[in-house]
Amino acid sequence: MTLLGKLNNISITFGDNEILQNVNVDIPANAVIGIVGGNGEGKSSLLTVLSKEALPSIGKVEWIGKSPSISYFKQEDEQFDQTEYEHDERSYFSKWTVPEEREYAHLSGGEKMKRRLSRVFAENSQVLLLDEPTNHLDQDSLSFLQKQILSHSGTCILVSHDRYFLDEVADYIWEVENKNLTVYTGNYSTYRDKKAERLLTQQRLYDAQQSKIQQVEKQITELKNWSTKAHAESTKQEFNKEYYRVKAKKMDVQIRSKKKRLELELTKNTVDKPDQEKEVSFSIDGNKKKGKRVIEVKNLRKDFEKRTLFQNTSFTILAGERVGLLGSNGSGKSTFFRMLLGEESFQGELWKTESMNIGYLRQTVFDLPEDQTPFEFFGPTDFKARGRILTLMTNLGFSKEHWSRPISTMSMGERVKLKLMEFMLDQKDVLLLDEPTNHLDLPSREQLEKTLSTYPGTILLVTHDRYFLEKLTNKLLVIENKLMRKLEMNYNEWMHKNNESLLEKELLTLETERQAVLGELSFLKSNDPKYNKLDVQFNELTKKINELKKG
Repeated sequence: MTLLGKLNNISITFGDNEILQNVNVDIPANAVIGIVGGNGEGKSSLLTVLSKEALPSIGKVEWIGKSPSISYFKQEDEQFDQTEYEHDERSYFSKWTVPEEREYAHLSGGEKMKRRLSRVFAENSQVLLLDEPTNHLDQDSLSFLQKQILSHSGTCILVSHDRYFLDEVADYIWEVENKNLTVYTGNYSTYRDKKAERLLTQQRLYDAQQSKIQQVEKQITELKNWSTKAHAESTKQEFNKEYYRVKAKKMDVQIRSKKKRLELELTKNTVDKPDQEKEVSFSIDGNKKKGKRVIEVKNLRKDFEKRTLFQNTSFTILAGERVGLLGSNGSGKSTFFRMLLGEESFQGELWKTESMNIGYLRQTVFDLPEDQTPFEFFGPTDFKARGRILTLMTNLGFSKEHWSRPISTMSMGERVKLKLMEFMLDQKDVLLLDEPTNHLDLPSREQLEKTLSTYPGTILLVTHDRYFLEKLTNKLLVIENKLMRKLEMNYNEWMHKNNESLLEKELLTLETERQAVLGELSFLKSNDPKYNKLDVQFNELTKKINELKKG
């Protein structure tokens, strides 16, 4: 393994809390490293140190030879300057299917991600630091991101909770947990298997150690009893008192010797009890009042910046239905949610039941009062309310210290959990969830999946996590070709019915990529170092296209 650098005795402090402690790890060259761990464990903080945006409290990042060029993609970047284009960034827009003519502020969440990703990859740095790059991306964009990462000629270090994406790209997994960083070779699935094996081995060693301790302690107790008895006997005896006193003293020597052996053995071979993986508990109760219809639209039309998102749309959402919204980035999924909330104008009819109490989880979670603490935000009115809120925070994986911390200091995943707490406390009966798993760690994703499966209200869900979509929805709203259609089928059924159109989409994606490669080749001479690499890529794409056409 060729080394690019190393983390040398790194400790990172956030506020008064040390979140990483004495981390020593090698950074391999030309590798893809996935960083995983719970919300608030220090993943993003580690990237800020690697990017040189922040300094560790102790230690340093040491690069071998000259410091590499570094590009840093942040989870959310409200300061992103969309008016500056560098490093031939515009040439990447077509590859990422980013609409160049539209202002950044008017792009969808997924389109903004692609605009920012196009800049990072255009910089062609030796080290890419990507913090949750898969959030908001549709399946086509995820596939393209995967190809970009795998074809990158340097080292890529990415934070992600997308286990399937990590399986496809990662060579190493860095797990951040309990202030430590543990390195695993292989992808996410390999890491989970190795971790489970390590924890099992550690548990067996710990159990054996505890058994040994109990055995020695039992022997010491027996010796103590014998010693006490021998001392008592020595005082009762009229003859040979010295014999019994010597016998009692020998017992005391044996006890001290046993204790020393035990202490020595423990100092040499101490096995810590394995840490239990964190559990998260959600519970969202809907309002028990229900009508038959919740939402009804007739001849609905939405235009956006001289562009029609959808038109001639009519459908009904019934109480208790779980509806997944499907469509490419920028097709109008989040816009439809804002229309339901009265934040967007439209043409046609959009009726909502008067009793509808909507909970809206936005993609970016910037609608929380960042200067407030959870205590100030939830404002418990009495001791009972305070107790319920504290219990909810504990169940969601928050510590007592979070209670009085400003929301601005919390990770994006922790902010998502605070929004979910708001829904729990207010008993929302309709949930509009726009990428709810973005930023959540894996235990939180799995628990949210279980919770929503038992939620009695109505759910409208936008997610690019197909596994989450499969488990939680039984109806679909599909936006394509300027139409929004409600389909009485789940995601799996829709996928099977659309194999042919999916094949066409894949062919179109490959053809677009091939044309982009051909365009680059046309500007290069045959002796250019990049020419051969692009020529190979062009031939591989041609081969894939021909194979798909043959079926």
